[in-house]
Order: sequence, then C-alpha cells, then structure tokens
Amino acid sequence: MNTEQRSAILVVGGSGVVGRHVCREVIRTLGPDALVVGDHKPERGREFAVSFGPGVRSVAVDVDRREAVEQALDEAATVGAVIVTARQREPNVQIVCTNRGIHSVDIVPDTPAINSTVHGLCGLVAAGLIPGLSGLMAHHVLEEMTTAGVPTTEQLLHVSLLQRKNGTAGPAGIVDMLGMFAQPVRDGDREVPGFTRTRTVPFPLPFGERKVRRVAFPEAGDVQRRFGVASASYWTAFDDNGFNRLISAANRLGLLRRLNRPGRSGQPGGRILRALIAREKRVPAHVEETVALTAEAGGPGGERVAAVRLTAPSDYTGTAMAAVAMARELITRGSPDYGVVFPFALFTLEQIVTRVGSPELQVWYE
Repeated sequence: MNTEQRSAILVVGGSGVVGRHVCREVIRTLGPDALVVGDHKPERGREFAVSFGPGVRSVAVDVDRREAVEQALDEAATVGAVIVTARQREPNVQIVCTNRGIHSVDIVPDTPAINSTVHGLCGLVAAGLIPGLSGLMAHHVLEEMTTAGVPTTEQLLHVSLLQRKNGTAGPAGIVDMLGMFAQPVRDGDREVPGFTRTRTVPFPLPFGERKVRRVAFPEAGDVQRRFGVASASYWTAFDDNGFNRLISAANRLGLLRRLNRPGRSGQPGGRILRALIAREKRVPAHVEETVALTAEAGGPGGERVAAVRLTAPSDYTGTAMAAVAMARELITRGSPDYGVVFPFALFTLEQIVTRVGSPELQVWYE
C-alpha cells in the first residue's frame, strides 16, 4: 500500500458551499475511506458525512482555535493532507500541519498564510481554479515563450476567466468577486477603474470569442514577480453582456466600492450589494455552469506566441479538482519542506491535469 492510499484528506469547511465540491472530488478520486469532513458545527459535519454512506468520517474543527485543529487531527489520525476552504484569522491550520509534518492546501485567495511571518511555516496557498490552475497555465505559456526565444523581460501575459452569471455561486461569492472588481488597475503610468478596460479573447466552445474586462486579481502580481515578465494582466467577464456593462458602469461611478463597505460594528461589507445581486440573480432548475479559462503570452509587438485554454464543469468543481489533485501530489512527496508557496512553484499544468484524470476538465494547447 503506497503513501497516498494510507493517507486521508481532511477538508476543513467540508460542509460549506465549496467544501462540498472538494469532498465529492476526494471520494471520486480516492474513495470514501479517504475523506474526513471537518466542520465547526459537529452535527452538520456528521450529517453531511453520513450522506455519502459508509466510510466517510467527520471531525469538529474551528480554524480560529489552534487547539481545535490539533484535536481534529488527533481524532482523524491518518490524515496526510488538509484542504482549507474556510477563512482563517490566523494561519492556524498551516502552523499545526507544519509542526506535524502534514501538507496543507489552502484555496482561500486571501489566506493569512501568504503574509505570515511564522518561522518555518509550510503550506500550499491560492490552490484553486483562479488563483491556482490559472498560475500553472501562465507558467506553461511563459515557458513556451522562453523556448521560442522571447526574452523574459519582453513577455506579455494575459489570463482570462469567463464565468456564468446564473451559476450556483451564491450572492456572497459574487460579492467577493465584485469587491475585487472595485480595485483599480494599472494602465501604463496611471490607474483606471477595474472592470472597465476590455479585450476580446477566443474561448473554447460553447463560448467562442468574448469581450473580457481587466481586473486586479492578486495572482497577476505574484506571477509577474515570480517570472519577471514585462506585464501580467488578468481579465474576466460573465456570460451576460448586459450584466457586464452594468457592473462596469457601477464601478466607474464608484458604486461597487460604496456598496461593499464594511457594515456597522465591523460586520462584513457588501450587505446591500449582496441583497441587490440576490434579487437580480436567477438560477434555473438545470443550470449550465461550465467556465472557461485561458492563458495567452506574446511579445512586445503584440503577436501571440503561446496559448492554453481550459474548461471546467463549474468554478467550484474546477477548484475542487485542482485542490485535491495538488493535495494528492503533495502526499506522495513525504513531509512538507517547501515553505509557503503558490502552485506554480511546485507543479506543472500537465502534472495536475493528469492527476485530476477527468474528461470534465478539458485543456487545449496552442
């Protein structure tokens, strides 16, 4: 029996919206005996674990209490990796996992582990669809550029995500995304409102060519610093042009930033915006959620030298596929010894796509 077969995966926040997708992916790839559902509400976690049938275990875990993380790992016993889908105030999961020689995979884009000053901390961060697979795609096309003889300092990178307006992502998830849209982006030597600059991108079917808008995805800066390219621009749009225009106009007027302000008594921001989206959002009974992601790289003349395109069944499913595949890769490596890193520092795109092993995650190389 190899290391992966002996090691279970604990999904922290496993009963949540994204966590449920991650749990299903663990079962798809490793079977029910490999899944431990972690939830700060023990009864909810148990009910969700039981819904899968025999084999799946559950533990109570509160990410804001380090001793609770310790206890959860003691109870789970055979865990080889922890996938974090819940926000933490401090990197408690990473600290406990590092001390125990267990791998951690965090899909939360703004996890505190990224900027932690804890000495010797280890953990994989930003390990979803975007950020995550998007960074691996960026790495792939930039390597193709280098092979083609284009100097790193002349390479121009564009990463684009096409989302579904009426997917099952809840209003809270869309508010998080709109909060990112509210951030300004650099356009030459000046700043412009996010989600206002446009470009046209060819996506795989069923989408075809679509207009996307530039946004301040944090991964853009991470990629640019890591690979030293001339520029890294990230773009996105929904599959509803009217909705895109509405968001762009609202951001030009400063409405996104105003509506996304924190509430009274330190409550999370976006309460008004969340209510407006919930009213506008319509989710059909049989919703089509396929999302598309592209990475394109070119030279100073604007010509495209390399591109890779991807489709996933949904944003959440793509994130789950990526996170579980990365966790499985890490388990085969032994104890963590790599610090706090982004996926592109450890893996290649081909490595993770192969590990996913699903026809529902399709990739085209150009």
